[in-house]
Amino acid sequence: MREPLPPRNSNSLIERQSMRVVTASQYGPPEVLHCEDRPTPEPKPDEVIVSVEAAGINLMDTYLRRGYHPSFKPPLALGVDGAGSVTAVGEQATAKVGDRVAWELVPGSYAEMVAVPCERLVTVPDSVSFESAAGGLMQAMTAQYLCCVAVDISKDAVVLVHSAGSGVGRMLTQLATHLGARVIATVSRAHKASSAQDAGAWQVLVRDEIDDLAGAIQQLVNGKGVDLVFDGTGKTLFETSLSVLRVGGTFVTYGYAGGHIPPVSLWEQPHGVRLLPIKANGPELTAGQWRERAHQVMQWIKDGTLDVLIDRSYSLEDAALAHRDLESQETVGKLLLIP
Repeated sequence: MREPLPPRNSNSLIERQSMRVVTASQYGPPEVLHCEDRPTPEPKPDEVIVSVEAAGINLMDTYLRRGYHPSFKPPLALGVDGAGSVTAVGEQATAKVGDRVAWELVPGSYAEMVAVPCERLVTVPDSVSFESAAGGLMQAMTAQYLCCVAVDISKDAVVLVHSAGSGVGRMLTQLATHLGARVIATVSRAHKASSAQDAGAWQVLVRDEIDDLAGAIQQLVNGKGVDLVFDGTGKTLFETSLSVLRVGGTFVTYGYAGGHIPPVSLWEQPHGVRLLPIKANGPELTAGQWRERAHQVMQWIKDGTLDVLIDRSYSLEDAALAHRDLESQETVGKLLLIP
């Protein structure tokens, strides 16, 4: 962790003229990522400059690198979340130099320094490490939105969480359990099962070891179906998920790690089920509501309601390796870049 630089004035710390940042000049495999020097940014009136202590690595970043979001054109500055210390502030900034902060959905976070709009900042408590803040905020915000805003989870509900060894899946398992649900967790590989168990799952199923996943799930609930499914895999588990819902149950899709769900005919779906697509961060929320939710997430991380599992950390120069590891599906929890 870098030592803080001595203050120059109330609005900034002495900074280098350049910084390292991970970029991609074209779409493609992890090898398109490289580290380059760029000028250190200056804050706009409503921004702060943060010295990045840890940046999160997300599937979203791999989608961007592959060109799944063509509205983002190369050259790309990768990364969208992280944590660090404020080194400079704009005239209208609400944060102060020296504040410990975290953020999400700020492009260019794979860097030594990043400009962050104040509306995307949340304070990191002294007892929460930068690594836990960077590793927990974005995934926990997604899980909180899914569990506490998008749907209501009643006590004793049976909730199916796919990919429960992933960052979001593990957070979903913890929050649903915290709310009183019984969670059936599925994981892709056997070495991820213990992570789901540690997160509070009632039952854990390893998909690679089961020929009939739907049958195994129904056996656990005596054929009565589950109340709710959270699925970030998309196409891969769509039909299985719908087939195990009870009448009146809800399928929540929030990602497409296994491919986009193809167009469907509602009349061909199982009787009485609800299909609920959720996009990242809840676009209907105001900046104030986002900040309230972010403070709640930080409190949950602080008091242990949410345990942040960091699997591996990498240098900026090893960003390509980090992407390869994430896409291998061998990792558990969150991966970080440490500038």
